[in-house]
Amino acid sequence: MTADAPLSTLDDGELVGRLEGFWRAAEARMADLPIHNPSLAVMVTPVCRFGHFRFAAVVTPWCMNIVAVADVGIKLPPDGVTLRLELPAGDVDFVVASMEDGSRYGSASLFSPMEEFDDQVAAETVAFAALDELLREAEPSEIGPLSVNMDRRRLLGFGNGLPENGK
Repeated sequence: MTADAPLSTLDDGELVGRLEGFWRAAEARMADLPIHNPSLAVMVTPVCRFGHFRFAAVVTPWCMNIVAVADVGIKLPPDGVTLRLELPAGDVDFVVASMEDGSRYGSASLFSPMEEFDDQVAAETVAFAALDELLREAEPSEIGPLSVNMDRRRLLGFGNGLPENGK
């Protein structure tokens, strides 16, 4: 399979910088649209790895997305195709897209437009929380196996639930 370079070849810090630059360039085109929230700025969270992808949340004045960048050697489907990824929170659909230089990524929309957010701090807090929720491993149940005999008598409140011989 062919790599979707150059995004897949960047280290985590370079990837965040590249994503920020991509969305900052788009901001100039979006600034005059009614969906643009002037209280917000472009921000990309640090990336998190799961499986063969790196994920980041992107905040812009017009949308909030989760971006998935495939590892080197993983070929993404054509632009516009939905890529379903199995994440700890469940299956998430990402729409495949390309940057001007041909770099490819998947994008899952969280919010659009961003009118619900009054300030950057609130938007960034939600972005970090959303990324954490999507990628957090399910925690084991806090309820352990029952170690007490729960027979009908005990369940209904009669006796101690032990067999008649007391054992």
